[in-house]
Amino acid sequence: MTILMKCSLAITVFLWFFAIAASAQFFKGGVKGGMTASEVSGDHLSGPDKLGFYGAVYTMYPLSTVSYLQMEVMYIQKGSRSIPDASNDYFDYNFSLNYVEVPLLYVYNISKFFQHKALRDVLLYGGLSVSKLVGYSETQRDLSLSSGYNTRYKPVELNFLVGFYYPLTSSLYATFGFSNSLTPIRSASLSATNGITNGQYNSVWSLGLSFIVW
Repeated sequence: MTILMKCSLAITVFLWFFAIAASAQFFKGGVKGGMTASEVSGDHLSGPDKLGFYGAVYTMYPLSTVSYLQMEVMYIQKGSRSIPDASNDYFDYNFSLNYVEVPLLYVYNISKFFQHKALRDVLLYGGLSVSKLVGYSETQRDLSLSSGYNTRYKPVELNFLVGFYYPLTSSLYATFGFSNSLTPIRSASLSATNGITNGQYNSVWSLGLSFIVW
C-alpha cells in the first residue's frame, strides 16, 4: 500500500468517525493533540529523548454520571533518539515510527471521592490501543539502517495506556499520559546495528490539550 493510499484511508476513517459521533445525540466528543517524548526499551539507550507529536479525534459515551467509555482515532509519533555528546562518544542515532492508533479507554471523574477544588472534574483514564505502523525511518550518523518495509518492524502493536485530564475550562482540558507497548515492535531474533536482545517496546509520555467540541 502506497503512502497516498494510507493517507486516504486514514482520512476516510477520520470522516467516518466524525459522522457517527455527530449523529449520536448521547455522545460527547472532541479533538486533542500535543507533544510526545518517547523511548524504545531494549535498544540500550536511555531517556525519552525522541520528541514528536500526536493528534486525535474522539467520542465519549457516558456509562454513568461519573464515567465514560472513550474511543479515539489518533496519529502519533514514537521512536528513539541518541543525541550525540561526549557522554555517548557522539553516537548519533534516530529511530522514528509513525502510527495510526485506535485507543479504547475507560474514563472516570474523581470528583466523587475528592472535594478539594483543585481536583474537581479531574478525569482519570486507562485502557488499551491497537496501532498500525504507517511510516518509519532509522538512521545512524545520517546513514539509513532501513532497507524497506520488511519483518524487522512489526506492522501492528498492542498498547496499555494511563493518564488524566485536568480541567482548564468546562470544555478544555490539559492532558497527561503514558503508554507502553505490550507486544514487541521488532523481533528478538533479529538484530540491528545498535543491538537487540530481548525485543523492543515503545514507551511514550504525552502532554497536550483536549477540547470537547460537542
